[in-house]
Order: sequence, then C-alpha cells, then structure tokens
Amino acid sequence: MKIKHADIRSRRRSAPSSPQSTKSTKSTALRRRQFLQAAGVGGASLFLPSISRDSHAGPNDGPPCRLVVFFHEHGVYYDSWKMRLPNSPASDQLDFEFGLGNLSQAEFSPILAPLHAHRDKMIVLDGLAYLTAMSDPYGDGHAKGWMTAMTGNYARETYDEVKSHALTPSFDQVIKQIVRAEDPSLTDLASLEYGIRPWDGTFHQMHYGLDPQGSAIKVPHVVDPAAAFATLFPDTQGDPVAAARTDVLARAAAQYEQLMPRLSSEDQTKLELHRELIADLQNRVEALENLVCDEPILEPWNGGWEWTPEMYGYRLPAMLDLASAALSCRISRIVSFQTDVPPISMLGGAGDYHHDFAHQSAPGAGQDKVDVVTAQGAAHAGQVALMADKLAAIPEDGGTVMDNTIILWISELATGGHTHDQVPVVMIAGKNTPFATGRYLRFGQTTPRPVPQGQAWYPEGLVGQPYNPLLVSVIQAMGGEQNHFGRKSITGTFPGGDTVEIGLTGPMTRLYG
Repeated sequence: MKIKHADIRSRRRSAPSSPQSTKSTKSTALRRRQFLQAAGVGGASLFLPSISRDSHAGPNDGPPCRLVVFFHEHGVYYDSWKMRLPNSPASDQLDFEFGLGNLSQAEFSPILAPLHAHRDKMIVLDGLAYLTAMSDPYGDGHAKGWMTAMTGNYARETYDEVKSHALTPSFDQVIKQIVRAEDPSLTDLASLEYGIRPWDGTFHQMHYGLDPQGSAIKVPHVVDPAAAFATLFPDTQGDPVAAARTDVLARAAAQYEQLMPRLSSEDQTKLELHRELIADLQNRVEALENLVCDEPILEPWNGGWEWTPEMYGYRLPAMLDLASAALSCRISRIVSFQTDVPPISMLGGAGDYHHDFAHQSAPGAGQDKVDVVTAQGAAHAGQVALMADKLAAIPEDGGTVMDNTIILWISELATGGHTHDQVPVVMIAGKNTPFATGRYLRFGQTTPRPVPQGQAWYPEGLVGQPYNPLLVSVIQAMGGEQNHFGRKSITGTFPGGDTVEIGLTGPMTRLYG
C-alpha cells in the first residue's frame, strides 16, 4: 500500500465572515454536550482542540524570534560527529574555533554533513559537559541527562512514572512564559511539544512546567499529526456552537471563583490548574475570530501503529509542516521535538538500537556498531536540516522565517555509554538573532570533574565546560533577562582531591563572536 505523505501545499483560510471547511476528514461542529464535557462542565476529562490566532507582528512591530528544539536520545559516536582541520590543536584542553563557510561537504563529519547547506547559519559547540548530571543523585545516566539538558538542574526524585522527575521547569516552558508576558495575545499554544514515534513517552519526560504552587509538573507531548493538526486548525467556522463557547467558559470561570474558598488546599491546587486550562481555552476561542493564515493539508494515515520506515516517512514531514505553519502564522514561538530513534532498518541494522548498538558503541567498537550509531546521528541531523529548509522557504518581512529563528539540537547523553562529557550541541541561528554563526567552537576540557552528591570518593580527570550558560543565552535571545538557569554552581574536584566551586551563571560569551 502506498503511503501518502503530508502535503506542504496550503490554502488561504477565509475570513470569519466567509466560513468554509478546508478539511474533509474533520467534523464541522462540536455539539453542545461534547463541548461542555470538553470544558470539564459535563464531568468528562478535559479535551478540546485548540484554536489558533491571527498572524500579527511582535511586540515591537517586527518579526518575533522563534525557537525550535530537537532532542534525541543516546548521544552520538563522537569520532563521527566531531570535526578537526589539519591545523587544529591536538590538545583536548585548548579552546579553538574555525569557520565553516569555506568547507566542502566532504570536509564535514559524517554526522554533521547533512547540515552542510546551512553552514553559514551553524554554530557547532564541541566540548560542553552536563555538569549537573554528573553529580545528580537521582535516576540512571539517561534520566540525569534528560534533567540537565532541559532543566539545567538535578531531579526532584527518582520515580513518578518516570525515572526522574524534574525539580524545576524546562527551558522551553520558561521561554513560553516570557513570550506570553511580552505578547498578551499569545495563548497556551505559544509553545508546542511534539514527538514522532507512537509511544507514550512516560519512561523519561522532556517538558516540565509549574503548577500554581511553584512545583515542576509534567507537560505531555503530541505524537499524532492528526491530533496536532486539529489543535492548530480546528474546523469551527460557521459552527453556531462555537459562538457560544466563550460565554460557557466565562460562566465556568465564575463558578470556579465561587467554589474555591470552600476547598482544601490540595483541592484548590487541582481546581486552579483546571481554571488555568479553562482560561486558556477561552483565549483560544476568542483568538479564532481573527485567524487569517495558511494551513497545510494533512493526508490521513492508514498504515497501522508499527514503527516502520513508512510511518517515519509520513510523520516526520507532517510534524515539521505543522511546526512551520504554527511558527510562520505566529500561533507559536517555541516548538520542541522529541524525535526518538528512526526505525532500525533505516540505519542499516537489526534488533534493538538501545542495547544492541548504542550501548556497544564505545571507542574501539566494531565497525558494524559504529556504522549504525553514525547513521542514527546523521538521520537526526537530516531532521534539523529539513526544518531549516522549510523555515527558510517561508517569506517574512523581506527575509524568511528562518532569519528570525533559533534551532537548537541537543541530546540527553554524549554517547550511548551513558556519558555526560563532550555532549553534542548544534545551533542553526538566523541572521536577526544575536549569535555569530558559521563557526565551529571547540571548548577545551578544563573543568574539574563534579563530585557525585553523597559519595565520599572523587573521580579523576578534567571534563568539558558548563552547558548551562548555553541555555541562559537562548533564554536571553528569546527575551528573558535572567542571568542563570537551573543550578547556579556546582562543586568540582581536581585530580588529587582539591575542590572548587564551578559557576554556571551568565550567558555563553563565545556564541556572540
């Protein structure tokens, strides 16, 4: 059976005064009982396709900065990822850099080669370390990496349906609050959390927001393109029920105000979360009236639920198309992808990638292992390149959407052996962002190795430079003013036992040239 891919053609959506349906696979109305249940009034669990808003300029009447995060598992095979020129220093402890603009694709590493066309917008960051992961007492190597990569901090605990539960919010959700504070017209769709593989993703968790009491709370991600499409582009124009939704939500909010004083503190927290969701729904409904935006056409998927090359070939471009639409329509400012490993047959292997290849890919591993792990890294680089291609093809204010976008590609680990030193980081940044691009930055191994919390012994050797300042720079580029993210410092140990406090604050100055 031939599988149809997402069609990147678009249609101009009509103004609210000229209702029309642009999708044949969606119902044209949401009946009142369904809506009341969706709003939580009818006793069902909360669910309602979200409603996007009008395209408009940023707070300063210029294109807003966007952020796209690609997060993959199991790290890379470092020797297939890193790049060195003939005159590059041999010492691992020296900082250096070189330009990427004049390099041929053959001079790029096997993993980074798919990004060659975007080399003038690239910054490769080679030599960073997840210092907090090295001393985090909670979870295994994977879980510690997830926590540091996304929150810059330790975990809160070891198990809560995930191997580690965050102590503080992830940087994408912090940025979401920043951009919504700057632009009140943004709804809860300011940040989109996407995946590709059809699994529940609860073993590890990527996204964390804050509950009303200030504790980190898990934010789910969407893996089904049809569900993501319905959230961004619900078919509500001409629906008489839709016209009454705002009033229903307003009345529900008033009822919450009356009920709140009679509840226990625990129940008040739960109700406050629900009230915030209702308020977000109300904002979405009101925003629909001004929507004038192109939307992609999504062909249905009828190929089952097995993780096959056909499903990968359908879901990847579909989700990237939806992300491109959300960013270009200014519905969203942040989109993050939990990409997972492509089907193993696409990488030239067979079996379980995690245990049969990633764990077996230490330096000196057999070439069959190296080849598959290298193919995995190159596949993820191709995902990033495709996203950059799509954004660079969308015109915006005399340039393109890519000109006003930061794409950050990170992983939970440095390598498949659960290591956290020399983690692979790549940034693709548009010309209107503050970063000096077209460069390969090597960060020398000069940092005393962090002391594992609760352990009396200390490890030997030096490791890479702190990762946290990278997140500070990204947050500041998106409008934030904070000078730290996650932990502010950590204790490191020199060979011999002397300790030192390692600062994790401030932006990463080398990003600016």
